[in-house]
Amino acid sequence: MKKIKSQLSLAFICLILGFMITYQYRLSYSKKNIIDTRQISDLVKQNELLKKQKDELEAKVKEYQSKVDEIEKAVTMGNEATEKLKIELDNLRILSGLNDVEGSGIIITLSPAQSLQSNYQNQIYATDLLDIVNELNASGAEAISINEERYTSRTQIREAGAYIKINDTKFSPQDKFIIKAIGDSNILEGAFKMPGNILEQNSDRISYKIEKSNDIKIVKFSKKIEYKYARPGR
Repeated sequence: MKKIKSQLSLAFICLILGFMITYQYRLSYSKKNIIDTRQISDLVKQNELLKKQKDELEAKVKEYQSKVDEIEKAVTMGNEATEKLKIELDNLRILSGLNDVEGSGIIITLSPAQSLQSNYQNQIYATDLLDIVNELNASGAEAISINEERYTSRTQIREAGAYIKINDTKFSPQDKFIIKAIGDSNILEGAFKMPGNILEQNSDRISYKIEKSNDIKIVKFSKKIEYKYARPGR
């Protein structure tokens, strides 16, 4: 009888221990599941947050790229406008004689012709130079110089006593005058090959020579230009 009680007690104890072990295992497993579920939930939230941040960054990239495109377009347009203004400014400086220039054109060399009268010496007059300059301008000359004096809208060509004055520089009427003109050399030369041209009309007192050249250099107007009364119109 005692043996049976002892066995029953042992069995009961084993049953209790088994139950406790099973309960502890289930409790541990349940906690593990709770932890895993929380971790998964956290990972999902992190993934959603990262996706949101990624979308925001992509939107920012598109926004910045759009701004970059606008800036590049503005810079391109600005460069084109700047280049256009530079070309216009260069043209105005050439027209005003403020830049050295070079190009193709003609060179006219004038010198007083030998006089048939021993007591008389031919000479060149300011009006001769003005007539030639006018003819060159009418033929499309883009730049003109006389004895390295740049011809501009402010240039004076006139008699000053026994001299011819060009841009305040004096020359003797018996001197040789070299006139350079840049432009279409065929048109410029043609103006002085027409019958009755101004050089032909004065050939009895002026010797002249006309040469074409692809390498004419004309220096800029050296005198400082100041405007005291004229100002840009509104």
